Amino acid sequence: MKVLFVNPGLAVGGAEQSLLLLVQELQTRGIGPTVALFGHGPFRDRLSTLGVPLVCVTPPRRIRRTGRYGHGARPLGVPALMAAALPTALRFAAVARRTKADLIHTNGMKAHLLAGLGGRLVGIPVIWHLHDFPPQGWAGRILRTSARSVPTLLLAASEAVADSIGRSGGVGPGLVRLSTPVDLHRFHPDVPKDRVRRELAVCESTPLIGLIAHLTPWKGHELFLSIARAVSDIISEAHFVIVGGSIYETDGHAGYAEALHRRANQLGLADRVTFLGLRDDVPQILSSLDVLVHCPTAPEPLGRVLAEAMAMGRPVVAARCGGIPEIVEDQVTGLLVQPGDILGFALAVIRLLEDPALGEQFGKAGRQRAETLFRIDAHVDTVLKAYKTVTAGRGTAA
Repeated sequence: MKVLFVNPGLAVGGAEQSLLLLVQELQTRGIGPTVALFGHGPFRDRLSTLGVPLVCVTPPRRIRRTGRYGHGARPLGVPALMAAALPTALRFAAVARRTKADLIHTNGMKAHLLAGLGGRLVGIPVIWHLHDFPPQGWAGRILRTSARSVPTLLLAASEAVADSIGRSGGVGPGLVRLSTPVDLHRFHPDVPKDRVRRELAVCESTPLIGLIAHLTPWKGHELFLSIARAVSDIISEAHFVIVGGSIYETDGHAGYAEALHRRANQLGLADRVTFLGLRDDVPQILSSLDVLVHCPTAPEPLGRVLAEAMAMGRPVVAARCGGIPEIVEDQVTGLLVQPGDILGFALAVIRLLEDPALGEQFGKAGRQRAETLFRIDAHVDTVLKAYKTVTAGRGTAA
């Protein structure tokens, strides 16, 4: 079977991490993947190490720049966006035919719409892999409407994401809930924690609390800084790290990193918060933390970093929103707090810092849960069943 994957992101976010693991495993199971990208970047570099055939289809700048914080999908902008999208959809159709793809697997909203339309134009089954909630406004309405007719099958990263697509009464294609794949050998409790602490110049006894998320406003970095201030008022020796960088080319992200540094200074946290930027050694960073905090200000589709922290045996404090409660069991693998509750987050962090045995208990339970929920082989098995479903009767077998 030949599968054309289409991914709009140029950097390596959560959806790209999942796709890397999926593509690598599919190659060992007789699937021939080709990945179409919107341009060059770190994700392309990572894929090239796997020996996967790559194709670049670059949409117009207007489409690339339209995002969660932009205005390109306002009513007056929709016709212009659709006019700009059609030539790109035709290019994806041509790529699918040239690569003799048996199906198209899309991995992001713009890929769903552009490559999905291209697949439909040439009669190739399309699978949408939904990692995110539909955006607000017209863009979300277009996505929900298209979801009823463009894809042959929907894959959803969480029940919350599945519910958000709005298929009332089961109208539209079938939908399959997918587990999140985590490399349980790379993310493991035995990863040494001393290297990152030496880099930060903090000793083993210093409480270390971290947020790991790409620099986009809804991930809650400013809220984390307020939580850090509240924790520091009680535990003065606590240190904090923010891991992640700016990976989005869409409107609304310029200057965000600088604003966070200014906010840290305003809160008197300049010597207590370290910004580590984009890092490839996330397992080593997680192993060094006493607590991972995940405090998005908008519903989180799933929270891949939470799955990775649980696999590492680290306790987590996270917002009770979106798909997070599906993977973090409150009072068992971590603590859930109402979104935006600065005091609630701070008290949860302090509780874990003052009771290391509880954190260790949560960590062990998290690892056990990860070994059940986040296995790569189970993820791939579900994907292959989906492939068989959409290609049945087309003379192709997975």
